[in-house]
Amino acid sequence: MTIQEQRTADHDDDVIVELTHEEFREAAYAALDRLDITYEQLCEMARRRDFSSAQAQSLWVSIGGALDL
Repeated sequence: MTIQEQRTADHDDDVIVELTHEEFREAAYAALDRLDITYEQLCEMARRRDFSSAQAQSLWVSIGGALDL
């Protein structure tokens, strides 16, 4: 994954990393692979509000429905 741009936000400890759409998708699918779940399974967990792990819930918070775009 390449970082397109990294810049400092208004606060000294905040960093904003901007990714291309493709880089975001690659990172999201890599995270799903690490958790050994599909995006559809993650969406179903979110619908039921019953995640298989804290990592799965954290991933949903990070990517939500973004892969449906």
